[in-house]
Amino acid sequence: MRGVRNVFWQIFGATLLALALFSIAVAFLMPTLEKALFNYLSDQALQKVMKSRYMTSLTSAWSLLRRANPQIFLENSLRATQDQAIGRPMGTPLVFSHWENLVFNPAQLAHIPTRRREEVELKTVIGPKTARPLVTDIPILIAAMSYGGALSMKAKIALALGANMAGTATNTGESYLPEERDAAKRLIVQYHRGTWPLSAQNHPEYLESADAIEIQIGQGAQAASAMITKHMDPEMQKYFGLKDGDKAVIAARLQGVETPQDFVRLVHQLKGRYSVPVGVKIAPSGWLEDDLAVILDAHVDFIVLDGGEGGTHSGPPILQDDFGIPTMAAISWADQFLREKNCRQRITLIAAGGLRSPGDYLKAMALGADAVYIGYAALMALSAYQAQKVLPYAPPEDLLYHKGKHHHELDVDQAARHLAHFLRSSCDELRYGVQAVGKTNIHDVNRDDLVALDPWTAQLAGVKSLVQPWISQEDPGVFPEAPHFHFRSPNEGGNHPVH
Repeated sequence: MRGVRNVFWQIFGATLLALALFSIAVAFLMPTLEKALFNYLSDQALQKVMKSRYMTSLTSAWSLLRRANPQIFLENSLRATQDQAIGRPMGTPLVFSHWENLVFNPAQLAHIPTRRREEVELKTVIGPKTARPLVTDIPILIAAMSYGGALSMKAKIALALGANMAGTATNTGESYLPEERDAAKRLIVQYHRGTWPLSAQNHPEYLESADAIEIQIGQGAQAASAMITKHMDPEMQKYFGLKDGDKAVIAARLQGVETPQDFVRLVHQLKGRYSVPVGVKIAPSGWLEDDLAVILDAHVDFIVLDGGEGGTHSGPPILQDDFGIPTMAAISWADQFLREKNCRQRITLIAAGGLRSPGDYLKAMALGADAVYIGYAALMALSAYQAQKVLPYAPPEDLLYHKGKHHHELDVDQAARHLAHFLRSSCDELRYGVQAVGKTNIHDVNRDDLVALDPWTAQLAGVKSLVQPWISQEDPGVFPEAPHFHFRSPNEGGNHPVH
């Protein structure tokens, strides 16, 4: 028995020694082996690429992705699986308004900066000529985002509570929730294109409770197209007034508005019945002046311009990418038009669509906006410190959507506090900006406080340009065509424009 044990320990010791020697050898040889292995594998891969036909090689995907970025590739693949238009979340990924090409002129000597940031006033009045104007402490408003088709009840209540803490207003979107009305100190109620029974336009008591009424004609991410929500759960049916099998339909046209004259009559009726500001929301286009002319005939109190960069819960990519004009151009154009018509002081202009930061907000206001709407930025604030509940298995907004799998996990009070922090932090940055241009009221910031880094942004925004390459300085604002170049034919001599 003792002999067997001795043999075991001899074998065990020899095995350990062999493993130790092998480990030492591998440690010494690893750099060489690693280099040789890597060299062999890379040679094999390169030979595979170089000897394969380009059109059948995996490397052909490079050309494909250069022609169509990964998002387009994905969306075309989704189109290949269904017969209906796909619904892209959050709006267009394209950037139409290049706010980074506008910069402010800091006041220093010729213009003196404001002494203290605390002197800067941010108070904003919506509908100043109405009997009951909507007054907010800050110029940042929460944009229309609907319950059901988009946000959950919890998310809507969090938006209202957060807006209260920061002293601003929120918007019902295309659904009226009594709970939201109870939670919000300042609520803008939409008179919208939804056709379900419990719409605000069908219930005067909903409009009676409003602090402002916003007639929704169109929006940046969806133009004025008809939309349908097919799957209605019991909670949605309750708040929409629908039954099993019913669909929530948003019509292309506002009910009863078939002509411009119908719209004018509608506004007059609402203004005659309610003492709060009555405004209109549109998706600005190349026909902006024509639309504004109709709006002026109606004597609205405020105008919301939701530019082509506007967001949405879901919508066809063609409406997001290929319709509407940039928010920057729309605000500048509308402000100039209203001034020419001598009605700028009585109408509040609200910018919406693609405004990402306090810098964007202040630039939009310098171009003519009296206030700004934020949507996606507000949602990011709501979910900022709760995203870990769903990441990495779901996006943060899954906490906020009514049909999100994790919407019940949203902590309403925490979300509201973070939104309030976001709004107050953004406003403190706005005060820094207003102080730096030498003003004491944010509504005094104007185009003269801006300069564009390129002539095209300058023309779009109606401000001075820092540079004007090959552009005549004799007539600023007039941009001649680029010089024409052509290739020399065999019969031409040596003197050629490109030489």
